[in-house]
Amino acid sequence: MPHNGQIHLLFPTAIQVSEIEGAAALNESLVKGCHDIMATTPNFKPDAWSCNLYTTIESPVSVLEQAPFDALTDIITSGVTKYARTLRFDIDNHPPRINECWINVYGEGHSQEVHCHRNSVFSGIYYVKAPEGCGALIFHSPMADQMLEPPITERNTLNTEGFYIEPVAGRMVVFRSWLRHSVKPNNIKEERISVAFNVTM
Repeated sequence: MPHNGQIHLLFPTAIQVSEIEGAAALNESLVKGCHDIMATTPNFKPDAWSCNLYTTIESPVSVLEQAPFDALTDIITSGVTKYARTLRFDIDNHPPRINECWINVYGEGHSQEVHCHRNSVFSGIYYVKAPEGCGALIFHSPMADQMLEPPITERNTLNTEGFYIEPVAGRMVVFRSWLRHSVKPNNIKEERISVAFNVTM
């Protein structure tokens, strides 16, 4: 039977955005924890990065093993579990395991270039401090650099090359690790603090 032009959404890109309940008190302690780490740990920004920010991504600091960051372990695991179940991944026999976690601090003018997180299944970001104007998260279409972009009359989720998510303190975003993303410049004097993580199964 003919489908008469029915649209099928194949290979959709799933992004989970959650607002963590009661995050204000936790974030207050996390901000102090981030400043304590910054006071004792140098910037471990990889040489290959052309952007500016403070990060512990390649440092020996095990963020989730120390207070107050250990409180994020259950929050991250719960969020990733919900996301994985939605995708019908076999987490009962292959439970999610957090294999990396680090902090990112963006000062005025700081941003992050387009990248993805290799050798992981899930990745995510938890926003500790995110004043208005501190720089949106952008997800980039996997096809953006592969195909000729046709003229469009209106930008929507079916034709967009990028999807913006505004950072909000207490918000957590979970996505597949292959999805390329970047951070727009922080246009204010206040810092933007996030905790990023990678998860395997």
